[in-house]
Amino acid sequence: MSEQDYINGSQQAWLTMLKECCRQLGEMITRPSWIIERQETVLTLRRVCAEYGDNDWPDDLHLSDVVEKHLERHLEPLHDR
Repeated sequence: MSEQDYINGSQQAWLTMLKECCRQLGEMITRPSWIIERQETVLTLRRVCAEYGDNDWPDDLHLSDVVEKHLERHLEPLHDR
């Protein structure tokens, strides 16, 4: 297991706890839900970019930039085949 795998697993565990807290408080359609959704999206993008792109981006990068610059560019040659 790599250090990045450990970090991703730890973040996923914290997100799971935060989601449960929000459910218990009845506030899933508030700011915490957006935080959770973004963090889950970042973790998913990390996994997909590791397979099909690159992970040379900070966690706070705008998500459309991640998709465009660190995933799409790597997929374009596959599309052109």
